[in-house]
Amino acid sequence: MKKFGFTLLVLSIFLIPLTNGSPALAGEVDILIKKLVEKGVLSSSDAKELVEEIQKESAMEKEAVKEVAAETAKEVVQEEKEKGGLEIPQWVKKIKPFGDLRLRHDTQWKDKDSGSDTRNRERFRLRFGIKSQVTESTEVGIRLASGSGFQNTTNQSFDDHGRGKHIFIDRAYAKWQPRDYFTLLGGKHKNHLFSTPLVWDPDVSPEGVAEAFNINISENTKLFANLGQWFIEEIKTENSDPTLLAFQLGSEIKAGKKITLQFAASYYEYLNMDRILYDGDDIGNTETFIGYNNKHGQQMVFDDEGKLVNEWGCLELGAKAKFKKVLPVPFSIFGNYIVNLDADIDDLTSKGVLYAGTDAADLLAYDGDDRDTGWLVGFDFGNKKKKGDWYFKYWYQVLEDFAFPAVFVDSDFHGGGTNNKGHKVHARYLFTDKISARATGYLTERDDESKDGKFDEDRIQLDIVINFP
Repeated sequence: MKKFGFTLLVLSIFLIPLTNGSPALAGEVDILIKKLVEKGVLSSSDAKELVEEIQKESAMEKEAVKEVAAETAKEVVQEEKEKGGLEIPQWVKKIKPFGDLRLRHDTQWKDKDSGSDTRNRERFRLRFGIKSQVTESTEVGIRLASGSGFQNTTNQSFDDHGRGKHIFIDRAYAKWQPRDYFTLLGGKHKNHLFSTPLVWDPDVSPEGVAEAFNINISENTKLFANLGQWFIEEIKTENSDPTLLAFQLGSEIKAGKKITLQFAASYYEYLNMDRILYDGDDIGNTETFIGYNNKHGQQMVFDDEGKLVNEWGCLELGAKAKFKKVLPVPFSIFGNYIVNLDADIDDLTSKGVLYAGTDAADLLAYDGDDRDTGWLVGFDFGNKKKKGDWYFKYWYQVLEDFAFPAVFVDSDFHGGGTNNKGHKVHARYLFTDKISARATGYLTERDDESKDGKFDEDRIQLDIVINFP
């Protein structure tokens, strides 16, 4: 027994390091013990017991090595943290990426005095961005988007024989919310107004400053006020640039557990528009404010000094009623009305002079009608949050020529712009929480053909939308 103990001690000292190595070294230990049995130094039972003891010692040493390694790793990490090497800033941890990809088939059927035609397009929309809660009350966000750079669309057609497509800064903003009831926005940001596409295309991201106030009057009643100071153009030779001031006051009332009512009155005051002077290139350039509006149903008129005569001071009234647990799915009805209090056809025709593409005499066809109003009414029902949800929406609208600047209204309805009326139908189904199929149809026409002639347009859009991450 003493001989066995001595042998175990000697072998443990020399062989345990080998068993912590490669399988080849562990095999050599087995061969050595086998030789000792053959020479009579060890019996078979002693050899078996020796192997078990060596394996036990080896396992204990491995665990000790692991503990030492783990402890050393902790010390290294702690040292790096103290140096600042591995510490991830809190604002980085709070960065949230977001985005979506929409693949679309778009068909338009147009019927004009000049003839009929059909247009088919395959298109996509890509939007991606990040936002970060840099402090407890401050959020910074950036969103990039595809498209041509126009403010009321981010669609990009598959064309130009596969050339690369452009990406634009769609939003770049800072949001400060020091109190639950107050939010301040600055930069190129989301439109925070309670409205509809009759007035604002969902793709429009105003530029400037905006404020939002939300005050709970009671458990079931909330008042809200939204303001906007947004820039239209920057003119190098003027110190008072064309600007939009937006004022909105509204309320939200919970009439029991099943009905929520929303009301809002808005006023849009466009300042210093007469600072925009006639330019032969601008009037035909759809990327400028006057060029886009002139092309899309709002004739731009200038006086004998070349100053823009068109004015906008628009009053909007909107309402929405949401119903829950009345039908198997939620549904709502909504509507809004817009009137441009500053529109005056007689004033335009009397002050306007002849510039290429701006002849005020064309407006005589309206026989003194200011063409200054618009309205929309519709309903929706269903859900659009998770897998298996379905959703349906319908509205009918009428939008006269000078009710609101054409550059900001829905770019898909009647090809964009004003002087239109018609129906819109939209449906979607969510295959997963992140992927949906959508279909949208339009049946539209000119509201008044006396000046611009006949223009009817029907349209269908078929989409697959993927949200990420």
